Amino acid sequence: MAFTPDKLSAVLQSHLPQPAKGQYCVAFSGGLDSTVLLHAMAELCRCWPRALVRAVHVDHGLHADAQQWAEHCRGAAADLAVPFEAHSVGVDIGGGKSTEAAAREARYGLLAARLGTKEVLLTAHHADDQVETVLLQLLRGAGPAGLAGMPAARPFGAGWHLRPLLQWTRNELEAYAQAGGL
Repeated sequence: MAFTPDKLSAVLQSHLPQPAKGQYCVAFSGGLDSTVLLHAMAELCRCWPRALVRAVHVDHGLHADAQQWAEHCRGAAADLAVPFEAHSVGVDIGGGKSTEAAAREARYGLLAARLGTKEVLLTAHHADDQVETVLLQLLRGAGPAGLAGMPAARPFGAGWHLRPLLQWTRNELEAYAQAGGL
């Protein structure tokens, strides 16, 4: 099934009472998936004058090109006329956590703290990510809760965390990006 902003709208409507009046925070890494999500949300907000969207980029300080990524994200958000914030976090890799797990913990901690009341955090997890999550949980011996995968929606910070792209594969998102010159 091809990804479009209209189909994204339908997903938002299935999870939120009044999506056209919502406040949205897109976790924007600058990669393909979050770029597609931000682009589609910017398109929807042009049709939804009472909705607000902003992009938040988190620099974990783990990559030599982190500053260039932040500037890329700033430019992409500006091209879409979307307010942009960049934040740096420290990653504590102690306590036996992997670097990836520690970075995720730091990122979500910052995003939860920055989320406004009733604002919806949107992350660009897609169907391929969901499959990977379930397989990793299976390999770790997780029970039924772990095997359920990532929830599409859950309370988060002062608002909600929504993963609206879970029904699309990365290939479908890539096709949207290519068609839109992203």
